[in-house]
Amino acid sequence: MAQAIEDFDLVIVGGGIVGLSAACALAPMVARIALVNKIPAPTWSAESDYSLRVSAVNLASQQLLAEIGVWDQIQQMRCTPYHDMVVWQSLAESEVHFSATMTRHSSLGAIVENNVLLQALSRRVKTLANVTCYEPSSMQQFSALSDNSVLIEVEDEQGQSQRLTSRLLVGADGVHSKVRSCAGISATQQDYQQAGVVCTVRTEKSHQDTAWQCFTEDGPLALLPLAGQQCSIVWSLPKAEAEQMLALSDESFNARLSVASEYRLGSLQIASKRASFPLAGSQANEYVAQRVVLLGDAAHAIHPLAGLGLNLGLEDLVCLQQLIKVSDRELGSERVLQRYQRARKTENASMQQALEAIDKLFRQPQPWLRQLRSLGFTASNRCQPIKMAFMRRALGLPL
Repeated sequence: MAQAIEDFDLVIVGGGIVGLSAACALAPMVARIALVNKIPAPTWSAESDYSLRVSAVNLASQQLLAEIGVWDQIQQMRCTPYHDMVVWQSLAESEVHFSATMTRHSSLGAIVENNVLLQALSRRVKTLANVTCYEPSSMQQFSALSDNSVLIEVEDEQGQSQRLTSRLLVGADGVHSKVRSCAGISATQQDYQQAGVVCTVRTEKSHQDTAWQCFTEDGPLALLPLAGQQCSIVWSLPKAEAEQMLALSDESFNARLSVASEYRLGSLQIASKRASFPLAGSQANEYVAQRVVLLGDAAHAIHPLAGLGLNLGLEDLVCLQQLIKVSDRELGSERVLQRYQRARKTENASMQQALEAIDKLFRQPQPWLRQLRSLGFTASNRCQPIKMAFMRRALGLPL
């Protein structure tokens, strides 16, 4: 007996934040959507400790999340708006201070646990009548069925297979994207030889609803505000040093972290377990193929020093959404996909290159470079047009 084939207009592979957001954002425009998700959203409750992975959600991303009906729920669950951002260089007096008072907005963004985003989006997807979820399931392969559709083979945890057809296949399945590899799209990888150490800390002083970032010669240290006198830290370090930080006693780690932050928030006390993740950049050499489009980390991954990774992925989605909305061509048309690639590939590659250059610049130990960087900080802090240009990019909205 031949295996039944389910027909869809759109199949999304990947149930992370970008994939779930894509299902929500495209549901009003597409008749039948399938979401293939290997790992269901984690459980979350208000009593649970802060999870180690958080995202700085900028105003443009908040606007998208509001439009798809989840931002109010996220605010009710747990998130911390920040109104200011202070960036400075270690062992130097100069800093750059960004403030929401410079704009017409009430905040610069919000720190949200990834688990909160996943939970809210997953709940929303399950309310959409035209979205069918295959989870936990994974895509095995896909092939062109004709010029206007692809055939996707999906397998669940029990090894049961399902065949789906789609006019457009969206790869939102992360940096090791199966969709990308099956489409024959190569990616340029850049190992930064660094790891991001993450944990939650209690601060002696108030964080003042401010995101703090110190550029040290080992790598940037970010202290991201959470409720009360707590912060989530992301400390980018050479791999060997990151391993050492994980092995230290809590007392020794607290001391090293407090010194690295130059006591901006006083003494820091660890309030969670510690973990680390490797830092690497990635750029897909093509963002599209026949009836295939890549979003988020499947297309690009960048250094976390500016907190833009998730926001760039959601910008991909907004771009694709708008192109589909205004196009009079069928879903998955080559012209629409090429327009998406032109709009997003250069933007994302330029951002990756800029962040890599900044990271490299601030890890150079020469005294004359430290003085030059200090002068740059001072000039940037005094020049309103420069500050506004930085803020415009960070917020993702026109100012």
